[in-house]
Amino acid sequence: MKTRNLTLAGIFMALGLVMHFLIPPLLFGVKPDFLLSMIFISLIIADDFKEALIIGISGGVMSALTTNFPGGQIPNFIEKIIVALTIFYLIRLLGKDKLGRGKIIIIFALGTLLSGLLFLSLALSITGQLELFIPSLPVIGLAMVVNAIFGLLLTSAYEQIKKTQSR
Repeated sequence: MKTRNLTLAGIFMALGLVMHFLIPPLLFGVKPDFLLSMIFISLIIADDFKEALIIGISGGVMSALTTNFPGGQIPNFIEKIIVALTIFYLIRLLGKDKLGRGKIIIIFALGTLLSGLLFLSLALSITGQLELFIPSLPVIGLAMVVNAIFGLLLTSAYEQIKKTQSR
């Protein structure tokens, strides 16, 4: 594990946590999960499974501590770990060193879809609150678009950081 990677991941995830508090709810009181976007950029930086696992666990803890979804703590924690490891392997499958705009959009949109559906399924099975499940589905679609666009911006920022460090 590289200290540099974990430090950058920590900074990105802290930014995601701050954004979670600053962004107002969009639909039915539900917010897009910007911490999720920060997890994805951190996974792009990560070099190995252990780093991805640490990113997933820390993202799960942060998300569980800040969720407004009734009974969402356990589903948030479990979902973030599963999604982090899945997206880590997707990034490797797509070629970590060859991530163009299209692949970035796929990573962020697919990761958001997986996260949203997994979270809602886990929350439904744990809490049994179907009345919260259906209204949350449109938020997943909106979050996919927002996170894909945000992902393009994040990866551009990360590329600039890499260029500055290599000088």
